[in-house]
Amino acid sequence: MSKRNMVLPLAAAAPAVAVLISACAPAAQNAMHSNLTVWCTETLSPQNSALTSGGVAGTGHCTMTGVLHDSGPTTDYRTASPTTIIIRRVVTFAKGTITFVITIPQVGAGGERWTITSGTKAYAKLHGRGYGAVDDWVDSPATFVLKGTVSPARTLN
Repeated sequence: MSKRNMVLPLAAAAPAVAVLISACAPAAQNAMHSNLTVWCTETLSPQNSALTSGGVAGTGHCTMTGVLHDSGPTTDYRTASPTTIIIRRVVTFAKGTITFVITIPQVGAGGERWTITSGTKAYAKLHGRGYGAVDDWVDSPATFVLKGTVSPARTLN
């Protein structure tokens, strides 16, 4: 086989190699930020909408799926101002506790945003943020779904 014949097969393979390398790129990117969904059902306090000072707004149960798989009881604490409602959702999972802070604008456009403000045990170094995908507080039990990303992935297991 001449040198010319060897170069052509390698040139033909180059696009396939490029596709393979680009397919691996998202995995490297996701190593630092991984998807998380938290499903919660709660019984809300009768005075839920009147709470403004951080009192217990509801209790229930949450389940995490995605990069983390865990479940446990939750308690929501509600603080409100004329422009914003803040829910501090403390979930005691089997592997540790995670505190989510959910910010809900009362005025103007914008959806619910959440961040992880603290964690214990297996979740002590966990950071994350996302949005509220479902906020069905009028039903009983109420249902809430948080979707977003968490990092660092290497501390999650």
